[in-house]
This record gives sequence, structure tokens and C-alpha cells, in this order.
Amino acid sequence: MTLTHFIGSELVMAIGRLGPAQVLGPWRQHTPAARRRGSRFVPALYDDNHAHPHAELCLWLEGQGVFSRDHAAAIVQAGDLVVCPAEHAHGESFARPGGAYRLAGWNMHAEEPTLHVTRYTRRGGFVLDHLMSLSALPAEARKRLDSLRQLAAGQSAPNLETLREALLTLTLALYRRTLEAGAAQLDTRAQLVRRAADFVKARARGPLTLADVARAVHVSPNYLTGLFRAGTGASLGRFNLAERVACAQEMLRAPGASVKAVALELGFADPFTFSRAFKRVAGRPPSAWLTPGPSLADPAPAHL
Repeated sequence: MTLTHFIGSELVMAIGRLGPAQVLGPWRQHTPAARRRGSRFVPALYDDNHAHPHAELCLWLEGQGVFSRDHAAAIVQAGDLVVCPAEHAHGESFARPGGAYRLAGWNMHAEEPTLHVTRYTRRGGFVLDHLMSLSALPAEARKRLDSLRQLAAGQSAPNLETLREALLTLTLALYRRTLEAGAAQLDTRAQLVRRAADFVKARARGPLTLADVARAVHVSPNYLTGLFRAGTGASLGRFNLAERVACAQEMLRAPGASVKAVALELGFADPFTFSRAFKRVAGRPPSAWLTPGPSLADPAPAHL
């Protein structure tokens, strides 16, 4: 399905069909656990203790899934819209063996809001079909973003018409941009991968976790993991290690350098851990990069 067709047809219709019983959130008597059949959360792609500093809205487009918020899980289905406020632990998983689902998610980050469309299957993991930036939309659409943030943080369930109007205004603004600029101009997946890679490169001299990188580019770790591998052919962890090893090679060549000093400066737990990781990437131990004797050839740089 093309991005234009998805936005202009499927997403508009899904939002238009929203009813009061399908809007689930943190409000009393409106939580997924209160309105849907309870379920045990069994982690599949990731656990349910992840929390964002921004609110999220998840609209189930196909299939069923288990949604957990603050460790209370229930089965949600196509047509349900789940509102998750900022800083609340949450996660989703499969409702049954062999199950699959597809959802649209609004990331309500203050500076870099996005809309993503993702498919989940047990065998294939997840596939990010579309990732669109919402930061450059017209002023009226940006006002609706602010209203959605306020609704997510509210103490009571939102007015359905206000909610639908805000979502439809955003959707139609995206649709117009797609028609004017083309779908390729809205797809920010490649841009996000480049930003993640640049962030890793700029911080190669210290320890870096997946959560650190995901936080820097304002997406969840599981999305970043799959997106980075699809965009580069390498895992983010492998890319991070290769950058750190390349940095270590330069440091080891400096006069007076030692394996222990470089390992500690780069944030490795100990020289043994550093040497093992280094050899896994470079094929030779770090000692081979120390100032060589007259008979040693200069080793080749590390590659992925």
C-alpha cells in the first residue's frame, strides 16, 4: 500500500470509525485493563517497562495484541486507540501464538513528533512500513498536536469529537504534504538512521547503550534496532563496537599507549573485555596496533 493511499484512505477511515468505547487510556474506567479482557503479558519483541518522556497514541489497524501499561495488561484489537501518557511504563506483545498485528503510532515528542506505521509478526519481528515527521506541518496542525498532548495528560477521558478532529487535522495535513512533495519527502527512516550513526560516531570514545542512542533520536529502542539493521545491514550494537574499535586503533598507535590505558579511557570494564571485543571486530588483538617494531606491518583498519 502506498503512503498516499494509507493516509488518505485507511487512516482517515480508521480515525472516523473511532467510538467512545474504543478510546483507552490512563483515565479511571477507561484503561485497557478495565475495558478489555485481561491478559498475562509475555514479552516477545521487548518487555513492558519502557517509558518515554513524551506521550504516545497507538491505533490498532489490524489484528489483536496485548497492551501493558504500568504492568496491567489486556487484549486490544483493531479499531482501538490507546493513549499512553509520558513516563508511564508500557509495552505490547502478541495475543496468541502465530498472531500478528499492525498499528499506527503518534510519537508526541515536543521537538520531533512522528507518525509511524508498524507491522508485527512472531516469525518476522516488526517491520516499520512508514515513519513520517510531524514537525514541519502547518500551524493549525501543530495546534492539534499540542491539544493531543494535553488530552494525554488530562485527568479525565477526552471528548471524542475533539480527539477525532485533532487526529483528522493532522492526517489531512500529512496527506496534503504527500500530494505536494511526494511520499519520499515525508519518509524519515533514512534520516533517522543517519542521525543515529552520527550520534554513535561522535561518542565513540565512551560507553554507549542502545537506550542512549534511541533517546537521542526520539524513538523507542526496539524501533531503532530494526530500522538501523534494515538501513545499514548491520546491527546497531555491531556498528557501535566497530566505531569504538576504530577509535581504539588510533589511540593505540600513539607513542607510549598501552592496552590497559586505552581500554579504561574508552569505558570498557577491564582490558580483557576490551581485548576480546577488539579482536572480534579487528581479527587481531589490540597489542598488534601498538607502536610496531621494524618488522611489523601496519595492521589494516577494522571493518564491519
